[in-house]
Amino acid sequence: MAQRIVKTTYLLGLLFLAAAFVYFFASNWPELGRLTKVSIAASFMVLFYVMSATVFHSHLLSRWLFIFGAITFGVCVALIGQVYNSHADSFLLFFVWLIPTSIFARLTRDRFLVVFSLGLLQLTFWFYYFPSSYHIERGEWTSFFILLFFVIINGIVALFSRPSLLSILAYMAMHSWLFVIFIQGISFEQFRFWPYVYTILFVLFLLYVKKQPYFICTVLFTGMFGIIQYFRFVEQYFGGNGYIFGLVLAVIIVYIGIYGLRWMTKRSNGKVEKFFIVAFQIIVTVVASMIAVGSIMQLLSFWFDAFSPYVLLSICILLFVTPALLWKRQNDVVRYTLLAIGYILGAFSVTEVSLIVMSAYVAVLFLISWRMPAGVRTMTNIAVSLYAAMMMLAEWSDIRFTLFAVFVFYGIIYWVTKHTYERLVFLIFSFTSFLLLTSADLVEMDWTYVVWNVLFLCFVAFVLFFRTNEKEQSIAWLYTFLFLILKYYEWLWSLLHKSMTLAIVGVCLLIVATFVQKRKAISFSVREQKWLPLLVVITLQVVFIAYVTFDKERHIRHGEQIKLQLEPIDPRSLIQGDYVRLQYDISTIEGIDEWGKVQVILRKDDTGVHRFVGIYSVNGKKRNPHLYRESDVLVNGNIYGNTIIYGIETYFVPEKTGLDIQQRARFAYVRVSQSGDALLEKIVEQ
Repeated sequence: MAQRIVKTTYLLGLLFLAAAFVYFFASNWPELGRLTKVSIAASFMVLFYVMSATVFHSHLLSRWLFIFGAITFGVCVALIGQVYNSHADSFLLFFVWLIPTSIFARLTRDRFLVVFSLGLLQLTFWFYYFPSSYHIERGEWTSFFILLFFVIINGIVALFSRPSLLSILAYMAMHSWLFVIFIQGISFEQFRFWPYVYTILFVLFLLYVKKQPYFICTVLFTGMFGIIQYFRFVEQYFGGNGYIFGLVLAVIIVYIGIYGLRWMTKRSNGKVEKFFIVAFQIIVTVVASMIAVGSIMQLLSFWFDAFSPYVLLSICILLFVTPALLWKRQNDVVRYTLLAIGYILGAFSVTEVSLIVMSAYVAVLFLISWRMPAGVRTMTNIAVSLYAAMMMLAEWSDIRFTLFAVFVFYGIIYWVTKHTYERLVFLIFSFTSFLLLTSADLVEMDWTYVVWNVLFLCFVAFVLFFRTNEKEQSIAWLYTFLFLILKYYEWLWSLLHKSMTLAIVGVCLLIVATFVQKRKAISFSVREQKWLPLLVVITLQVVFIAYVTFDKERHIRHGEQIKLQLEPIDPRSLIQGDYVRLQYDISTIEGIDEWGKVQVILRKDDTGVHRFVGIYSVNGKKRNPHLYRESDVLVNGNIYGNTIIYGIETYFVPEKTGLDIQQRARFAYVRVSQSGDALLEKIVEQ
């Protein structure tokens, strides 16, 4: 146990230091200059690699210091984008970060780096298609083929990395991008064929991809596709009168689920398969109950202009909840579906019926649930907690007290129950309610806010240090990451102060871990690394950072300065801190519809502002060279229809200054190199 505690303490210390590192540079502290910031970040990256290879060569920290170095490279690239005002969360940031990280993952075969590389790949795809610092309108076929390319890449990764965790995650990512095509990437007026193609793909996957992790993933996305397609179909062809078919469809789904469950049970031969059987039951239950609830509510609305909440509650109890609780011989899928329908419909009546009646119903459900199987008990107690939370909010409107009461309820069930999956479910719900309790957006910023945050970390430490179940520890690590992400986006407490706090905590944890390890003479087995190929990649990372920084500095010092008119808005980057999004008057050009690389002609007017004159070239082909004068400036960009992106749409600012800059800034000073590349220097009021 001492070895596990020391290892966990080391990892927590490194995690907090990593968060402090990101927070510090995201705060964009104005006291540090451009080169100073980049130099500090690059020095830390090299330091982590050197410490991993030398001082801690035979230590547990060797692996994690190396991983920390790989992460710090991404921070360096993001920092270059911040200090030289490149696009926030640019897909190029994650693509550049991906290249060495994936090479490291290949050379070291480190599981974390493998998964992290896949995550960077998805972020590259996401921010290419959904850029955060500007908006572009793509043609539907263009969007379709871009998303299809993402699907194919993930499919290739899944195929050639089997069998592994990477393969499963890539397979899930492939289905996720297919789903994005279905819900966002196309319009059904132009792509009426796609639902049929999507259905055929699902059938092929279900028939030929039979290993259970992949099969469950396919079933999950099939269910989501079925729900959305069903409601779209009914709304389009039947209106309110067609929801009677939903009940029939729900029954069909349940029976398909029953036979699918029997088939999976016959093939099951271990605990891993049992987990996927449970997941399959959940998916079938959710899909069938969602369709059934939608149909029932539409039918009630169609039959009655206004119906009593007591009638709805009676229907829930008599037709769904009571049969599911009492009829013990029925199939599990049928039972869970009836319960889900009853509990979801009951939620519509919670705040409308008498508090006494609802309290009595909740109490009866809670008492009965403890004589039921684990699955029924879990569903019932979740419903009880949600009903109780809705009643407390309606009665007292105190979200802090409500969340704490729900956390205590889930915590007691987690502690009392002995069923493995039930414990995991209520541990997740416990962490979720407690994490919400630490949010400054939901509770008042007073001394209790600090108490809740400290208690949350104590709860995390308790699970990590004193619970031996690996799944429970994984859940605790997940919510630790979520906690740090939540704190990053809280505006009431500055990133600089958060960074200092996390750094102090991280250092203290590392000191404690080192002291305990020496005191107890604890040793860890460490896998040896071949450092020569890794050194080549690290050298290329350093060269890349130095070259890009030198190029940006040369650009900003020797480029021609021009003045542009703008209109800003203010968000926060994923890892680069606060920035102002800039919309220029030269960004939207009426009367054109082009795609690709573009050069535009800008000319200074009498006020000193450079204005758009015309398009000089598109994709290397000159369009209006006769408009160009010797005093004009040619600026490169990428054109999407009538929108031009110049790469200067983001201006990073110190934390909490974005609103003030947004209100005052009217013009931007931009440096343009001889080749036409633009680099944003500053924004001003006049």
